[in-house]
Amino acid sequence: MGGFFAVLVVLAIVGFLVWQFIESRNAVATSSVLTRYPPQQAAQVINGAFGGARSVLWTNASGEGTINKRRRGYHDGITMSIDIVPLPEGGCRVDMWASQTWSYVWLPVVVNMAGVVNRRKKAIARLLAEPDTGQLVTADGGTSVQPGSRAGNQ
Repeated sequence: MGGFFAVLVVLAIVGFLVWQFIESRNAVATSSVLTRYPPQQAAQVINGAFGGARSVLWTNASGEGTINKRRRGYHDGITMSIDIVPLPEGGCRVDMWASQTWSYVWLPVVVNMAGVVNRRKKAIARLLAEPDTGQLVTADGGTSVQPGSRAGNQ
């Protein structure tokens, strides 16, 4: 019976580490959303996603994007960068990714902040959804958020 519980504990730890790895990969990957909002209005919507009670937890930061927000936390937390690219036919493309992360060598699982970035990405995507339908428009005409690599920065 003791061997069964030992195996169960090991499997739980491995499962937790795999989940953390996937969360971290999703945070660093770029999520792109096409919206009909003009770039200035999209920037206001995005800044609003970090306002209110969240403004205590997020601060402006320097980074690679048009908008860069740093989550306050242990060793400078994690920085989320957002680019707003105007489209010729109107609207804009919003690219979101974690640009500056702190490497926690001693215990990466306890202080992982990837989930925070992933939740902000989803919240911003929902805020940028089409006002009439509540759906997101992507480059291929679909209706989902597309994770991918940043154009030009590979």
